[in-house]
Amino acid sequence: MTSLAALFDWLAAGSPEGRTASRNGNGTDFRLRTLPKEDIHVFVKSIDNSTVIRLVDNKDWLRSAGMAGGVMLASVMLIALLMPGGFSLLASRQMGQLNAEREQLINELRQVRSREAELLNPKQLEVWAGPNFHNPTAAAVIYAAPAQGAVASLRKP
Repeated sequence: MTSLAALFDWLAAGSPEGRTASRNGNGTDFRLRTLPKEDIHVFVKSIDNSTVIRLVDNKDWLRSAGMAGGVMLASVMLIALLMPGGFSLLASRQMGQLNAEREQLINELRQVRSREAELLNPKQLEVWAGPNFHNPTAAAVIYAAPAQGAVASLRKP
């Protein structure tokens, strides 16, 4: 132990010989070992397929066409089975919307009729006539006799 640093290395990290050996690169540096059969090379041979002739299998094509047709037929049948339920669902939703709109329109009509009844009330006569309106006396009212060609009359013909 030649120095204080060597003493700390010896206390903290083991023996000073192992420490100096790892600094110099002589110690174990924890590298992976070589893999077995690492030196084997793979030989790839190019294959020429230009002389190969494709064989056509008509049964295979027929099976594929039959499967495609069956799948299409099954999907059309499934859609045909689900359409009435979808239409009834859409129709019920539309009926619900129309009922809500009807209720809203009925409420608006009731409000308009109420407002009309308020405006046609005889108590509103003073509001319509303004400040210059005076109620006529009973003697000032003149009743006119019905015309000869009246629709309703008390005289017998």
